[in-house]
Amino acid sequence: MQPYTGLQCTQCHRFFPEEAPLGKCPKCQGLLDTLLDETALSHYSKRQLENDTRSMWKFHMFLPVKAGTIPVTAWEGGTPLRPVKSFPHLRNIRVKDETRNPTGTFKDRGASLAVTRLSQLRVRRLVLASEGNAGCSFALYSQMAGIRCHVYLPSDANNAKVELSKKLGAQVTKVKGTISDAGRHAAKVAEKTGAYNASTFVTPFRHDGKGTMALEICQQRGWESPDYIVYPVGGGVGLVGMWKMFKILYRLGWVRKRPRIIAVQPTGCAPVVDAYNKGRMEVAEWKSPNTIAKGLKIPKPVAGKWILKSLRESRGLALKVSDREIQKAMLNVAKRDGLMVEPSSAAAFAAVPQLYATGGIDTNDSVVVIATGSGLKTLEQFYRHETR
Repeated sequence: MQPYTGLQCTQCHRFFPEEAPLGKCPKCQGLLDTLLDETALSHYSKRQLENDTRSMWKFHMFLPVKAGTIPVTAWEGGTPLRPVKSFPHLRNIRVKDETRNPTGTFKDRGASLAVTRLSQLRVRRLVLASEGNAGCSFALYSQMAGIRCHVYLPSDANNAKVELSKKLGAQVTKVKGTISDAGRHAAKVAEKTGAYNASTFVTPFRHDGKGTMALEICQQRGWESPDYIVYPVGGGVGLVGMWKMFKILYRLGWVRKRPRIIAVQPTGCAPVVDAYNKGRMEVAEWKSPNTIAKGLKIPKPVAGKWILKSLRESRGLALKVSDREIQKAMLNVAKRDGLMVEPSSAAAFAAVPQLYATGGIDTNDSVVVIATGSGLKTLEQFYRHETR
């Protein structure tokens, strides 16, 4: 029995059995979340997951798909939880290395799940707005499923990601302005053409895919949750998805505690950090965003309220790091750990010294840093660092 039952609006709380490819709530335009029957989930055991499958799809029972689903997969997930040498005085810190995914990013998890579910719902054409990584991911999985994919990118999108998206079969259009402008353009095209909008949180089928990181982390730690998760926040899909899964595992009794989540953003675009630290319920739009961490250059996340709610529930922390600190962290983890991360991912590593220096985290605490994306797509940042 597959525990997935349907969709529920996070705003008006209406339930939809999801017999058609829904995006936002058709009643109030609120964001939709997937619902899992936890009684059905309780019939599964941790022992059933003790197999050699190195893919997020070993956790299919936690995902919004039909029983017997054949996933659209390139063996995403199953990434290592490895120690790091970059912080020699810290013994209990690990990195979840998402750079090992097929296109070098954790976006592959969300794309694999979304395309799998949309294929079941007979979607043949989709659009999405992306900073670059999600575009590459959806280009890959869409062509594997035979779905036409059109990616809308901000005008300053990374060239390597633009070209990879094209080579993987997507149609790519650059839009003048930020990711928010690209999102508005994608929405207009979807409304005009009838294409499905798979943009961040416009579709309810991405965050559970990234939530499998939480499931893997707990399994890799012998079904013990870490004390802290350090996560770089852009659209917040991974943060919301992981926190959802940590809560489910706790309610099922598979773990004894839930981690506190530390949200990290660059000083040049930190709308979530400011809203959280000021105790706000809404995220205000960040004026004139400017940072080398383009994946975090989201002036107003669509799921701002949901992100803040997740942080509050986890008793989390939120802090900013400078672009200079991000560049330093990129070079540090590359030299000491052979870990190539892009600026958006390096932001999480840049936050670690600050967290320990201020006493936010104790040296005995267990910490997992999420390395969200490979630096092999952003090698120009290493060049810029060396020439300054």
